[in-house]
Amino acid sequence: MDRIALVRSLGFLCLMLTVILLGPLFLLIFWPEESHEAKAFLVPAAATLLTGGILLLLSRGQRALVLRKHASSMILLVLWIVAVAFCSIPFMMVGYSVPQAVFESMSGLTTTGLSVTDVTAVSHLVLLYRSLLHLIGGVGLVLVLTAILANYYGMQLFTAEGHTDRLSTSPFRSARTILTLYGSFIIAGIILYVLSGMPLFDAVNYSISAVATGGFSIHPDSIGHFASVPIDLITMLLMLLGATNFMASSMLFHGKFKDFFTHIEVRCVMVLLAIAGPIGAVQLVVDHVSPSVLMAIDQSFFQMISILTTTGLTNVNDYLHVCGFAIVPAIVLMFVGGNTDSTAGGLKAFRFALGAKSLYWDFRDALRSERTVSPRKIRRFGVEQTVSRPETSRNYAYLIAYFTIACLGTFLLMLCGYSVQDSFIEFVSALGTVGLSVGVTAATASAPTLWILTVAMLIARLEIFVFLFGLARLVGNARDIRRNRSIRRKEQAPRLKRREDDHG
Repeated sequence: MDRIALVRSLGFLCLMLTVILLGPLFLLIFWPEESHEAKAFLVPAAATLLTGGILLLLSRGQRALVLRKHASSMILLVLWIVAVAFCSIPFMMVGYSVPQAVFESMSGLTTTGLSVTDVTAVSHLVLLYRSLLHLIGGVGLVLVLTAILANYYGMQLFTAEGHTDRLSTSPFRSARTILTLYGSFIIAGIILYVLSGMPLFDAVNYSISAVATGGFSIHPDSIGHFASVPIDLITMLLMLLGATNFMASSMLFHGKFKDFFTHIEVRCVMVLLAIAGPIGAVQLVVDHVSPSVLMAIDQSFFQMISILTTTGLTNVNDYLHVCGFAIVPAIVLMFVGGNTDSTAGGLKAFRFALGAKSLYWDFRDALRSERTVSPRKIRRFGVEQTVSRPETSRNYAYLIAYFTIACLGTFLLMLCGYSVQDSFIEFVSALGTVGLSVGVTAATASAPTLWILTVAMLIARLEIFVFLFGLARLVGNARDIRRNRSIRRKEQAPRLKRREDDHG
Protein backbone atom coordinates (compact mmCIF):
# COMPACT_ATOMS: atom_id res chain seq x y z
CA MET A 1 0.00 0.00 0.00
CA ASP A 2 2.81 2.41 0.90
CA ARG A 3 4.56 1.84 -2.42
CA ILE A 4 1.37 2.33 -4.41
CA ALA A 5 0.66 5.59 -2.59
CA LEU A 6 4.24 6.76 -3.10
CA VAL A 7 4.27 5.96 -6.81
CA ARG A 8 0.93 7.65 -7.47
CA SER A 9 1.88 10.71 -5.40
CA LEU A 10 5.17 11.05 -7.27
CA GLY A 11 3.34 10.71 -10.57
CA PHE A 12 0.95 13.55 -9.80
CA LEU A 13 3.77 15.64 -8.33
CA CYS A 14 5.80 15.32 -11.53
CA LEU A 15 2.85 16.49 -13.62
CA MET A 16 2.41 19.50 -11.34
CA LEU A 17 6.12 20.32 -11.59
CA THR A 18 5.83 20.21 -15.38
CA VAL A 19 3.42 23.16 -15.25
CA ILE A 20 5.71 25.10 -12.89
CA LEU A 21 8.77 24.45 -15.06
CA LEU A 22 6.96 25.67 -18.19
CA GLY A 23 5.54 28.74 -16.43
CA PRO A 24 8.55 31.08 -16.94
CA LEU A 25 8.46 30.52 -20.72
CA PHE A 26 5.40 32.78 -20.83
CA LEU A 27 7.79 35.72 -20.34
CA LEU A 28 9.36 35.07 -23.75
CA ILE A 29 6.43 37.04 -25.15
CA PHE A 30 7.83 40.13 -23.47
CA TRP A 31 11.55 39.28 -23.43
CA PRO A 32 12.17 37.18 -26.58
CA GLU A 33 15.91 37.89 -26.33
CA GLU A 34 16.03 35.43 -23.42
CA SER A 35 14.90 32.50 -25.58
CA HIS A 36 18.37 30.93 -25.32
CA GLU A 37 17.47 29.90 -21.78
CA ALA A 38 14.23 28.18 -22.79
CA LYS A 39 15.93 24.77 -22.92
CA ALA A 40 16.81 25.09 -19.22
CA PHE A 41 13.09 24.76 -18.51
CA LEU A 42 11.98 22.60 -21.45
CA VAL A 43 14.39 19.75 -20.68
CA PRO A 44 13.36 19.24 -17.02
CA ALA A 45 9.70 19.79 -17.98
CA ALA A 46 9.96 16.97 -20.51
CA ALA A 47 11.65 14.80 -17.86
CA THR A 48 8.92 15.41 -15.27
CA LEU A 49 6.15 14.88 -17.82
CA LEU A 50 7.65 11.56 -18.93
CA THR A 51 8.38 10.42 -15.38
CA GLY A 52 4.92 11.37 -14.16
CA GLY A 53 3.24 9.60 -17.05
CA ILE A 54 5.21 6.39 -16.51
CA LEU A 55 4.57 6.35 -12.75
CA LEU A 56 0.82 6.90 -13.16
CA LEU A 57 0.70 4.24 -15.87
CA LEU A 58 2.45 1.73 -13.60
CA SER A 59 0.05 2.42 -10.73
CA ARG A 60 -3.10 2.65 -12.84
CA GLY A 61 -6.10 0.95 -11.28
CA GLN A 62 -4.39 0.52 -7.90
CA ARG A 63 -5.55 2.28 -4.77
CA ALA A 64 -3.98 2.75 -1.35
CA LEU A 65 -6.76 3.41 1.13
CA VAL A 66 -4.78 3.04 4.35
CA LEU A 67 -1.11 3.75 4.93
CA ARG A 68 1.13 2.16 7.54
CA LYS A 69 2.28 4.09 10.58
CA HIS A 70 4.51 7.03 9.58
CA ALA A 71 4.24 6.05 5.89
CA SER A 72 2.71 9.46 5.20
CA SER A 73 5.84 11.10 6.65
CA MET A 74 8.02 8.94 4.39
CA ILE A 75 5.96 9.82 1.31
CA LEU A 76 6.10 13.50 2.21
CA LEU A 77 9.87 13.40 2.64
CA VAL A 78 10.36 11.65 -0.71
CA LEU A 79 8.00 14.08 -2.46
CA TRP A 80 9.99 17.07 -1.25
CA ILE A 81 13.36 15.54 -2.12
CA VAL A 82 12.19 14.63 -5.64
CA ALA A 83 10.64 18.07 -6.14
CA VAL A 84 13.84 19.80 -5.07
CA ALA A 85 15.91 17.55 -7.35
CA PHE A 86 13.82 18.24 -10.46
CA CYS A 87 13.46 21.95 -9.68
CA SER A 88 17.23 22.34 -9.34
CA ILE A 89 17.83 21.27 -12.96
CA PRO A 90 17.03 24.70 -14.51
CA PHE A 91 19.54 26.32 -12.16
CA MET A 92 22.23 23.81 -13.15
CA MET A 93 21.53 24.41 -16.83
CA VAL A 94 22.06 28.18 -16.48
CA GLY A 95 25.39 27.80 -14.72
CA TYR A 96 24.90 26.99 -11.03
CA SER A 97 26.97 24.25 -9.42
CA VAL A 98 25.09 21.23 -8.04
CA PRO A 99 25.22 22.41 -4.38
CA GLN A 100 24.16 25.91 -5.42
CA ALA A 101 21.30 24.65 -7.59
CA VAL A 102 19.95 22.31 -4.92
CA PHE A 103 20.33 25.04 -2.31
CA GLU A 104 18.45 27.59 -4.41
CA SER A 105 15.71 25.10 -5.25
CA MET A 106 15.32 24.08 -1.60
CA SER A 107 15.27 27.70 -0.48
CA GLY A 108 12.57 28.50 -3.01
CA LEU A 109 10.29 25.54 -2.28
CA THR A 110 10.66 25.83 1.50
CA THR A 111 10.04 29.62 1.21
CA THR A 112 13.26 30.40 3.07
CA GLY A 113 14.64 33.07 0.77
CA LEU A 114 18.36 32.54 1.35
CA SER A 115 19.98 32.85 -2.05
CA VAL A 116 23.27 32.44 -3.89
CA THR A 117 21.88 34.24 -6.94
CA ASP A 118 23.19 37.55 -8.24
CA VAL A 119 19.79 38.97 -9.20
CA THR A 120 21.41 41.59 -11.43
CA ALA A 121 23.03 38.92 -13.60
CA VAL A 122 20.17 36.49 -14.27
CA SER A 123 17.28 36.58 -16.72
CA HIS A 124 13.64 37.46 -16.07
CA LEU A 125 12.86 33.78 -16.63
CA VAL A 126 15.04 32.73 -13.69
CA LEU A 127 13.66 35.50 -11.46
CA LEU A 128 10.06 34.46 -12.12
CA TYR A 129 10.95 30.79 -11.72
CA ARG A 130 12.32 31.46 -8.25
CA SER A 131 9.04 33.15 -7.31
CA LEU A 132 7.01 30.25 -8.73
CA LEU A 133 8.92 27.93 -6.41
CA HIS A 134 7.72 30.10 -3.52
CA LEU A 135 4.20 29.95 -4.94
CA ILE A 136 3.81 26.18 -4.78
CA GLY A 137 6.04 25.68 -1.74
CA GLY A 138 4.31 28.32 0.37
CA VAL A 139 1.18 26.31 1.11
CA GLY A 140 2.86 22.94 0.69
CA LEU A 141 3.22 20.50 -2.18
CA VAL A 142 0.65 18.08 -0.77
CA LEU A 143 -1.93 20.81 -0.26
CA VAL A 144 -1.61 21.85 -3.92
CA LEU A 145 -1.90 18.22 -5.02
CA THR A 146 -4.90 17.68 -2.74
CA ALA A 147 -6.61 20.75 -4.15
CA ILE A 148 -6.22 19.40 -7.68
CA LEU A 149 -6.87 15.74 -6.96
CA ALA A 150 -9.13 14.34 -4.27
CA ASN A 151 -6.73 11.45 -3.67
CA TYR A 152 -7.75 8.50 -1.54
CA TYR A 153 -5.20 8.96 1.21
CA GLY A 154 -5.15 12.76 1.08
CA MET A 155 -6.16 13.18 4.71
CA GLN A 156 -3.07 11.35 5.99
CA LEU A 157 -0.64 13.30 3.81
CA PHE A 158 -2.59 16.51 4.40
CA THR A 159 -2.15 16.14 8.15
CA ALA A 160 1.49 15.01 7.88
CA GLU A 161 2.39 18.23 6.08
CA GLY A 162 1.12 20.20 9.07
CA HIS A 163 -2.40 21.13 7.99
CA THR A 164 -4.30 20.31 11.17
CA ASP A 165 -6.90 23.08 11.27
CA ARG A 166 -9.20 22.15 8.43
CA LEU A 167 -11.57 24.72 6.98
CA SER A 168 -13.96 22.03 5.77
CA THR A 169 -14.97 18.44 6.42
CA SER A 170 -12.62 17.03 3.77
CA PRO A 171 -8.98 17.75 2.91
CA PHE A 172 -10.04 18.34 -0.70
CA ARG A 173 -12.40 21.19 0.20
CA SER A 174 -10.04 22.55 2.85
CA ALA A 175 -7.22 22.70 0.32
CA ARG A 176 -9.43 24.47 -2.20
CA THR A 177 -10.48 27.04 0.42
CA ILE A 178 -6.90 27.65 1.52
CA LEU A 179 -5.71 28.08 -2.06
CA THR A 180 -8.57 30.50 -2.72
CA LEU A 181 -7.49 32.65 0.23
CA TYR A 182 -3.83 32.30 -0.76
CA GLY A 183 -4.47 33.29 -4.37
CA SER A 184 -6.74 36.17 -3.35
CA PHE A 185 -4.04 37.64 -1.10
CA ILE A 186 -1.48 37.46 -3.92
CA ILE A 187 -3.80 39.04 -6.51
CA ALA A 188 -4.79 41.80 -4.06
CA GLY A 189 -1.11 42.41 -3.37
CA ILE A 190 -0.30 42.72 -7.08
CA ILE A 191 -3.09 45.26 -7.56
CA LEU A 192 -2.03 47.32 -4.53
CA TYR A 193 1.62 47.30 -5.59
CA VAL A 194 0.78 48.45 -9.13
CA LEU A 195 -1.45 51.23 -7.76
CA SER A 196 1.49 52.29 -5.58
CA GLY A 197 3.70 52.71 -8.65
CA MET A 198 5.51 49.35 -8.74
CA PRO A 199 6.10 47.81 -12.21
CA LEU A 200 3.86 44.79 -12.94
CA PHE A 201 6.69 42.25 -13.14
CA ASP A 202 8.06 43.45 -9.81
CA ALA A 203 4.57 43.44 -8.28
CA VAL A 204 3.96 39.81 -9.25
CA ASN A 205 7.27 38.64 -7.80
CA TYR A 206 7.09 40.62 -4.58
CA SER A 207 3.43 39.80 -3.92
CA ILE A 208 4.17 36.07 -4.23
CA SER A 209 7.28 36.43 -2.09
CA ALA A 210 5.46 38.37 0.66
CA VAL A 211 2.32 36.21 0.89
CA ALA A 212 4.32 32.98 0.65
CA THR A 213 6.64 34.46 3.32
CA GLY A 214 9.45 33.47 0.98
CA GLY A 215 11.87 36.36 0.72
CA PHE A 216 13.31 35.96 -2.78
CA SER A 217 13.89 39.43 -4.19
CA ILE A 218 14.52 40.66 -7.72
CA HIS A 219 16.60 43.62 -6.56
CA PRO A 220 19.84 43.53 -4.52
CA ASP A 221 18.33 45.87 -1.91
CA SER A 222 14.99 44.04 -1.77
CA ILE A 223 11.92 46.20 -0.96
CA GLY A 224 14.29 49.00 0.04
CA HIS A 225 14.86 49.48 -3.69
CA PHE A 226 11.60 51.43 -3.91
CA ALA A 227 12.12 53.63 -0.83
CA SER A 228 8.35 53.95 -0.52
CA VAL A 229 6.35 53.95 2.74
CA PRO A 230 3.11 52.82 0.99
CA ILE A 231 4.94 49.86 -0.55
CA ASP A 232 6.43 49.05 2.87
CA LEU A 233 2.95 49.10 4.44
CA ILE A 234 1.48 46.88 1.71
CA THR A 235 4.35 44.41 2.13
CA MET A 236 3.89 44.30 5.91
CA LEU A 237 0.18 43.57 5.45
CA LEU A 238 0.87 40.79 2.93
CA MET A 239 3.51 39.20 5.13
CA LEU A 240 1.16 39.19 8.12
CA LEU A 241 -1.65 37.67 6.03
CA GLY A 242 0.66 34.93 4.76
CA ALA A 243 1.92 34.12 8.26
CA THR A 244 -1.56 34.01 9.81
CA ASN A 245 -3.40 30.73 10.23
CA PHE A 246 -5.74 30.36 7.24
CA MET A 247 -8.66 29.42 9.46
CA ALA A 248 -8.06 32.55 11.55
CA SER A 249 -7.88 34.63 8.35
CA SER A 250 -11.18 33.15 7.23
CA MET A 251 -12.75 34.17 10.55
CA LEU A 252 -11.42 37.71 10.13
CA PHE A 253 -12.91 38.09 6.65
CA HIS A 254 -16.23 36.71 7.89
CA GLY A 255 -16.41 39.48 10.48
CA LYS A 256 -15.63 37.33 13.54
CA PHE A 257 -13.28 39.94 14.94
CA LYS A 258 -13.52 38.87 18.58
CA ASP A 259 -12.71 35.25 17.74
CA PHE A 260 -9.80 36.41 15.57
CA PHE A 261 -8.18 38.78 18.03
CA THR A 262 -8.59 36.40 20.99
CA HIS A 263 -6.97 33.53 19.08
CA ILE A 264 -3.83 32.55 20.99
CA GLU A 265 -1.48 32.87 18.02
CA VAL A 266 -2.79 36.27 16.94
CA ARG A 267 -2.35 37.57 20.48
CA CYS A 268 1.16 36.13 20.65
CA VAL A 269 2.17 37.85 17.40
CA MET A 270 0.67 41.18 18.52
CA VAL A 271 2.49 41.08 21.87
CA LEU A 272 5.84 40.15 20.32
CA LEU A 273 5.63 42.90 17.69
CA ALA A 274 4.52 45.44 20.31
CA ILE A 275 7.73 44.67 22.22
CA ALA A 276 10.21 44.15 19.36
CA GLY A 277 9.04 47.01 17.11
CA PRO A 278 9.77 49.89 19.52
CA ILE A 279 13.10 48.33 20.57
CA GLY A 280 14.17 48.15 16.93
CA ALA A 281 13.02 51.73 16.27
CA VAL A 282 15.00 53.08 19.24
CA GLN A 283 18.10 51.24 18.06
CA LEU A 284 17.81 52.62 14.51
CA VAL A 285 17.56 56.16 15.90
CA VAL A 286 20.31 55.79 18.52
CA ASP A 287 22.76 54.25 16.04
CA HIS A 288 21.82 56.82 13.35
CA VAL A 289 20.80 54.12 10.87
CA SER A 290 17.50 55.82 10.04
CA PRO A 291 17.36 59.51 9.08
CA SER A 292 14.22 60.26 11.14
CA VAL A 293 12.05 58.86 13.92
CA LEU A 294 9.14 58.14 11.55
CA MET A 295 11.45 56.33 9.14
CA ALA A 296 12.91 54.35 12.03
CA ILE A 297 9.41 53.23 13.09
CA ASP A 298 8.59 52.16 9.54
CA GLN A 299 11.87 50.31 9.05
CA SER A 300 11.84 48.67 12.47
CA PHE A 301 8.32 47.30 12.24
CA PHE A 302 8.98 46.19 8.66
CA GLN A 303 12.08 44.26 9.72
CA MET A 304 10.49 42.72 12.80
CA ILE A 305 7.40 41.66 10.85
CA SER A 306 9.61 40.24 8.11
CA ILE A 307 11.59 38.23 10.66
CA LEU A 308 8.60 37.05 12.71
CA THR A 309 6.72 35.96 9.59
CA THR A 310 9.95 34.28 8.38
CA THR A 311 9.79 36.21 5.11
CA GLY A 312 13.22 37.81 4.90
CA LEU A 313 12.36 40.81 2.73
CA THR A 314 14.14 43.94 3.92
CA ASN A 315 14.03 47.72 3.56
CA VAL A 316 17.33 48.26 5.42
CA ASN A 317 20.53 47.18 3.69
CA ASP A 318 22.39 44.45 5.57
CA TYR A 319 20.03 44.75 8.54
CA LEU A 320 21.54 41.98 10.68
CA HIS A 321 24.86 43.82 10.67
CA VAL A 322 23.42 47.22 11.64
CA CYS A 323 20.66 46.20 14.06
CA GLY A 324 22.89 46.54 17.14
CA PHE A 325 21.15 45.55 20.39
CA ALA A 326 17.93 44.88 18.45
CA ILE A 327 19.54 41.60 17.39
CA VAL A 328 18.22 40.06 20.62
CA PRO A 329 14.49 40.48 19.87
CA ALA A 330 15.26 39.68 16.22
CA ILE A 331 16.72 36.28 17.15
CA VAL A 332 13.76 35.56 19.44
CA LEU A 333 11.39 36.31 16.55
CA MET A 334 13.47 34.06 14.27
CA PHE A 335 12.84 31.18 16.63
CA VAL A 336 9.13 31.91 17.10
CA GLY A 337 8.00 32.25 13.48
CA GLY A 338 4.42 32.56 12.22
CA ASN A 339 1.18 30.73 12.88
CA THR A 340 0.48 27.04 12.41
CA ASP A 341 -1.19 26.20 9.08
CA SER A 342 0.27 29.28 7.45
CA THR A 343 3.07 29.80 4.94
CA ALA A 344 5.54 30.77 7.69
CA GLY A 345 8.20 28.66 9.36
CA GLY A 346 9.90 28.69 12.75
CA LEU A 347 8.74 27.03 15.95
CA LYS A 348 5.28 28.50 15.28
CA ALA A 349 3.58 31.05 17.51
CA PHE A 350 1.27 28.40 18.97
CA ARG A 351 4.13 26.28 20.33
CA PHE A 352 5.89 29.35 21.72
CA ALA A 353 2.73 30.66 23.38
CA LEU A 354 1.83 27.24 24.75
CA GLY A 355 5.36 26.85 26.11
CA ALA A 356 5.19 30.25 27.83
CA LYS A 357 1.77 29.48 29.29
CA SER A 358 2.94 26.03 30.43
CA LEU A 359 5.82 27.61 32.35
CA TYR A 360 3.38 30.01 33.98
CA TRP A 361 0.97 27.19 34.87
CA ASP A 362 3.76 25.06 36.35
CA PHE A 363 5.10 27.97 38.39
CA ARG A 364 1.58 28.87 39.57
CA ASP A 365 0.78 25.30 40.59
CA ALA A 366 4.10 24.98 42.43
CA LEU A 367 3.18 27.96 44.64
CA ARG A 368 -0.33 26.74 45.39
CA SER A 369 -1.63 23.98 47.60
CA GLU A 370 -1.63 20.50 46.11
CA ARG A 371 -5.38 20.37 46.70
CA THR A 372 -5.97 23.36 44.46
CA VAL A 373 -6.75 22.36 40.89
CA SER A 374 -6.46 25.22 38.38
CA PRO A 375 -7.62 24.97 34.79
CA ARG A 376 -5.12 25.00 31.94
CA LYS A 377 -6.99 26.61 29.09
CA ILE A 378 -6.20 28.50 25.91
CA ARG A 379 -8.44 30.18 23.37
CA ARG A 380 -8.24 28.98 19.76
CA PHE A 381 -10.56 30.07 16.97
CA GLY A 382 -13.08 31.52 19.39
CA VAL A 383 -13.29 28.35 21.51
CA GLU A 384 -11.76 27.85 24.93
CA GLN A 385 -9.82 24.59 24.97
CA THR A 386 -8.35 22.62 27.86
CA VAL A 387 -4.68 21.72 27.47
CA SER A 388 -3.79 18.23 28.69
CA ARG A 389 -0.54 17.26 30.37
CA PRO A 390 0.49 14.99 27.46
CA GLU A 391 0.00 17.86 25.01
CA THR A 392 2.18 20.09 27.17
CA SER A 393 4.86 17.39 27.34
CA ARG A 394 4.85 16.93 23.55
CA ASN A 395 5.21 20.66 23.12
CA TYR A 396 8.18 20.76 25.50
CA ALA A 397 9.74 17.85 23.59
CA TYR A 398 9.43 19.70 20.28
CA LEU A 399 10.95 22.87 21.74
CA ILE A 400 13.89 20.91 23.12
CA ALA A 401 14.40 19.09 19.81
CA TYR A 402 14.30 22.39 17.90
CA PHE A 403 16.92 24.06 20.10
CA THR A 404 19.09 20.92 20.02
CA ILE A 405 19.13 20.94 16.21
CA ALA A 406 19.90 24.67 16.25
CA CYS A 407 22.95 24.02 18.46
CA LEU A 408 24.10 21.08 16.34
CA GLY A 409 23.76 23.07 13.11
CA THR A 410 25.68 25.97 14.64
CA PHE A 411 28.51 23.59 15.53
CA LEU A 412 28.61 22.16 11.99
CA LEU A 413 28.85 25.64 10.45
CA MET A 414 31.64 26.48 12.90
CA LEU A 415 33.54 23.48 11.53
CA CYS A 416 33.23 25.15 8.11
CA GLY A 417 35.22 28.10 9.46
CA TYR A 418 32.59 30.62 10.60
CA SER A 419 32.36 32.38 13.94
CA VAL A 420 29.95 31.27 16.65
CA GLN A 421 27.71 34.31 16.15
CA ASP A 422 27.56 34.05 12.36
CA SER A 423 27.05 30.28 12.48
CA PHE A 424 24.24 30.56 15.03
CA ILE A 425 22.33 33.36 13.27
CA GLU A 426 22.69 31.83 9.80
CA PHE A 427 21.60 28.36 10.87
CA VAL A 428 18.66 29.66 12.91
CA SER A 429 17.65 31.75 9.90
CA ALA A 430 17.67 28.62 7.71
CA LEU A 431 16.00 26.42 10.33
CA GLY A 432 13.25 29.01 10.77
CA THR A 433 13.01 29.61 6.98
CA VAL A 434 13.62 33.30 7.72
CA GLY A 435 16.03 33.97 4.88
CA LEU A 436 18.06 36.86 6.33
CA SER A 437 21.80 36.30 6.11
CA VAL A 438 24.87 37.60 7.91
CA GLY A 439 26.99 36.81 4.85
CA VAL A 440 27.50 33.07 5.23
CA THR A 441 25.14 32.34 2.34
CA ALA A 442 26.89 33.47 -0.82
CA ALA A 443 27.92 32.20 -4.24
CA THR A 444 31.41 31.71 -2.78
CA ALA A 445 30.16 29.55 0.13
CA SER A 446 31.69 26.07 0.31
CA ALA A 447 29.71 22.99 -0.70
CA PRO A 448 29.54 21.63 2.91
CA THR A 449 28.11 24.96 4.10
CA LEU A 450 25.40 24.92 1.45
CA TRP A 451 24.51 21.26 2.13
CA ILE A 452 24.20 21.91 5.89
CA LEU A 453 21.86 24.84 5.30
CA THR A 454 19.94 22.86 2.67
CA VAL A 455 19.19 20.06 5.14
CA ALA A 456 18.21 22.66 7.75
CA MET A 457 15.64 24.15 5.37
CA LEU A 458 14.18 20.72 4.60
CA ILE A 459 13.86 19.89 8.31
CA ALA A 460 12.24 23.28 8.87
CA ARG A 461 9.65 22.83 6.13
CA LEU A 462 8.67 19.29 7.05
CA GLU A 463 9.05 19.93 10.79
CA ILE A 464 11.37 17.88 12.96
CA PHE A 465 9.28 14.84 13.86
CA VAL A 466 7.86 14.40 10.34
CA PHE A 467 11.41 14.50 8.98
CA LEU A 468 12.68 11.98 11.55
CA PHE A 469 9.67 9.66 11.18
CA GLY A 470 9.95 9.78 7.40
CA LEU A 471 13.66 9.06 7.51
CA ALA A 472 13.10 6.17 9.91
CA ARG A 473 10.40 4.69 7.65
CA LEU A 474 12.69 4.99 4.61
CA VAL A 475 15.45 3.12 6.44
CA GLY A 476 12.94 0.53 7.64
CA ASN A 477 11.62 -0.03 4.13
CA ALA A 478 15.16 -0.44 2.79
CA ARG A 479 15.82 -3.08 5.45
CA ASP A 480 12.59 -4.87 4.57
CA ILE A 481 13.56 -4.98 0.91
CA ARG A 482 17.00 -6.40 1.71
CA ARG A 483 15.46 -8.95 4.11
CA ASN A 484 12.92 -10.09 1.52
CA ARG A 485 15.60 -10.46 -1.12
CA SER A 486 17.71 -12.52 1.28
CA ILE A 487 14.74 -14.79 2.07
CA ARG A 488 13.99 -15.28 -1.63
CA ARG A 489 17.60 -16.16 -2.37
CA LYS A 490 17.58 -18.76 0.43
CA GLU A 491 14.32 -20.21 -0.88
CA GLN A 492 15.63 -20.35 -4.43
CA ALA A 493 19.02 -21.84 -3.52
CA PRO A 494 17.82 -25.49 -3.19
CA ARG A 495 15.95 -25.30 -6.48
CA LEU A 496 18.96 -23.85 -8.27
CA LYS A 497 21.13 -26.58 -6.82
CA ARG A 498 18.73 -29.28 -8.01
CA ARG A 499 18.76 -27.79 -11.51
CA GLU A 500 22.54 -27.78 -11.56
CA ASP A 501 22.59 -31.44 -10.39
CA ASP A 502 20.08 -32.40 -13.08
CA HIS A 503 22.13 -30.69 -15.77
CA GLY A 504 25.28 -32.28 -14.38
